[in-house]
Order: sequence, then structure tokens, then C-alpha cells
Amino acid sequence: MTLRNQPHLPCRFGTLALAALALGSAGCVSQAKYDEVLKSSRFFQGAYHDQLAYSADLEAEKAEWEQRLSEASAPLDAEAIEAQLSEMEIEDPQIDAQLAELSRIAESLGGAPGDVTTVQVEGGYGYSLKDSVLFPSGSDVLRPEGQRILLELAGEIAARPFQTLWVRGHSDSVPVAKPETLAKFPGGNLELSAARALRVAELMIGSGRLPVDRVAVAGLGSNRPVASNDTSEGRRQNRRVEIFVLEEDPEISASASTPAAE
Repeated sequence: MTLRNQPHLPCRFGTLALAALALGSAGCVSQAKYDEVLKSSRFFQGAYHDQLAYSADLEAEKAEWEQRLSEASAPLDAEAIEAQLSEMEIEDPQIDAQLAELSRIAESLGGAPGDVTTVQVEGGYGYSLKDSVLFPSGSDVLRPEGQRILLELAGEIAARPFQTLWVRGHSDSVPVAKPETLAKFPGGNLELSAARALRVAELMIGSGRLPVDRVAVAGLGSNRPVASNDTSEGRRQNRRVEIFVLEEDPEISASASTPAAE
């Protein structure tokens, strides 16, 4: 690193040294004057060496920062990052036990594998049910098998205190085409999903004995897909009814907001 003002120091020192020699050799000045000039010369010589040392320190600091910047811009080690993240994972036996219990309940409900699956819900738990196990195509009339599953779920939910139960109906993105379905649900998929959610809630309140003031209903149509609607399998997954249970918490007010499950 170069100091812009450094060239002036050696020049000034040289000039003072020459002046001291000239005054001394000429013998036309007093000894006191000569000593004063010599003292000034030595002062500026010392200042010059101090500046050289300071400049060397700055060069060393510059090299250190350049090394740090070089290390900071190096490619990230993916394996090292993954190892650090794994160390940060927190295990919660209580949550693991609850998920295992929910999976057990879902499997015990019968029907084909995957008809009822568990859903992660912040502040509670949930279930996702295929539309085909609950309703015929384009209908909001519950199948007998669907009623049995919903009543078993209602019994499991009623066995533990809860704050709010949300029933949400979902559909794929294929527009309703059957004339008889459109005649009953002119709003298309959105209206059909809402009607199905309402039928589920009515059964769980009436026959399932769940408190009506703790049950809420929403029809979301195709607005919250869990898979791509570009494939038949994706559309099948999107046609579903979800039941979210927000568990009772004294710190939460009685007016719960819609849970964020996706």
C-alpha cells in the first residue's frame, strides 16, 4: 500500500540535512543555530521511519483482508452444510408419539390403503380423506362407508379436548361438465367442495355428537392443490376432504383462525 504524502518526507529530510551541513561548514552561524537545525533533521528522520513502519502494518492488514475475502468466496461444501443442519435437528418424543397414534387411528378406520391419511397441522392434528371413499362422483351424498369412517373419527376427536375443528372441501381443476351436477352446483367445483364439507360437518355434529359451536366449514375448490392437476394421479390426490383439529390451549382465544396445513 502506498502513502500519497510519503515522498515529501525524505525530500524534506534531505534538504534539512544539507542545510545543516552547509551551515556547519560555512561557519557563519552560531553553534545554537546549528544544533537546532540538526535536531530538526533528526526529528524528521524519525518521523519518516515511523511512517515506513505504519505503511508496512497497513500492507499486512490489507493482505489479511484479501485472504479473508478469498476464503469467503470459496464454493460451499454441501456435505459440511448438511452435517451442520443434522446437528440442529430437534427431536420431540411427544410429537413423534402423537404422529404414531394418528397413523394408527387412520389405519384402523378400514377401507383401501391411503383412503385416510394424517396431516400435519400447526397447533393440532388432522386427517385427509379421499373424495371417493366419502362421495360418489359429482355428488355431496355421503356413502355408507364414508359415514362409518367419519363417525369413528368423530369418536376419536371427541375423546380429547379440542378448540376448533375445521372441515375443508377440495377439488381438482377439471371444470364440472355433467349437466345434472351443474344444475345442482352452478358454482362448479367451488360450490361442490363447500357442499361436501358441509355434509361431513353435519354428520360429525349430529351423529358424531361434536359441539356445533366448535366446528367450522370451508369449500376451497381447486385453490389449494397438494399435487399437480396435469396428471390423473395428481387430480385424484387433490379431490379430498380435510379435517383439522386445533387442540385446546388456554393461551389461545376461542375464536381460532383457519389453520395453515399446506
